[in-house]
Amino acid sequence: MRGVTHRFAVTGVLVCACAINADERRSAAERGVELAMKGQCADAMPLLDAAMRDAANTVAIKRGVSLAGVRCSMLLNQQSDAMSFLAWLQQAFPRDPDVLLLAVHVFSDLSDRNSRELMNVAPDSPQVIQLNAENYEKQRDLAKAIAEYRVLLQRTPDMPGIHFRIGGLILAQSAGAASADEARREFDAELKIDPRSAGAEYYIGELARQEDKLPEAIEHFSRATKLNAGFADAWFGLGRSLLDSGRAADAIEPLETAAKLAPDNPTVHFTLATACQRAGRREEAAHEFALQKSTAEKIRQNTDALKRNLAGKPVTDVR
Repeated sequence: MRGVTHRFAVTGVLVCACAINADERRSAAERGVELAMKGQCADAMPLLDAAMRDAANTVAIKRGVSLAGVRCSMLLNQQSDAMSFLAWLQQAFPRDPDVLLLAVHVFSDLSDRNSRELMNVAPDSPQVIQLNAENYEKQRDLAKAIAEYRVLLQRTPDMPGIHFRIGGLILAQSAGAASADEARREFDAELKIDPRSAGAEYYIGELARQEDKLPEAIEHFSRATKLNAGFADAWFGLGRSLLDSGRAADAIEPLETAAKLAPDNPTVHFTLATACQRAGRREEAAHEFALQKSTAEKIRQNTDALKRNLAGKPVTDVR
């Protein structure tokens, strides 16, 4: 199915596409969807699976089949099949609101199911401590999240990623020189455990940039981009630090990379436009200023639409 590997297991049903005409194919797909909507998923799944395997079925037919397949797979707790149906939908309809909402529900449900299973099979494990900490993060109870992560470090002091999380939470929790120093110690500790942590390098660079230590910031942002070439914020931090250092021409390339990685970020376009302008590249500057304006306007429109929706007013145009 369009280059995506799927696991649709047909149980007890053999389908020969060469012996089935279009009406019979459609009928089989319709029967599978009908059974799924009635909750008769054990009977529906072989038909849905066969319909997805049949290359003669249209994309429209397979869309309905896949939606039903996700429903039944979740009801039967067949997680791999649910992911296979959903993967097909996401590839065939990447911007479909129904598919996007379905993905939200599926991943949320799978998260809940696997969290409960983890609690059942390993209640005293480091993984459960980490899960508790992450739940506190979601609840924005940052102090409790930090405390749980510190408990986790007592159990597994060399576990990668945990000092990084603590550092980020410290910065989110409060501002000021003391917090910055405490967070920096956590990021330094992370790099001792995981020298390839692009995130830790980025945060140390950002702290240095905020303190106007631009050479140090450039050094850490550069490391972050080498460790993770797809890290848009690191490229942006590098370009902005070069620009603030008076090196506008040098700032253009990393800012262009950041703009490619984050094309909908108006701040990136504005900073790139400024760098181009200072470097005497007026046409490119004008182009980036226009992109800054259009992306900012798009964000404003979407924000206004969401506010109207939350207020119970109809959303007439969201682009």
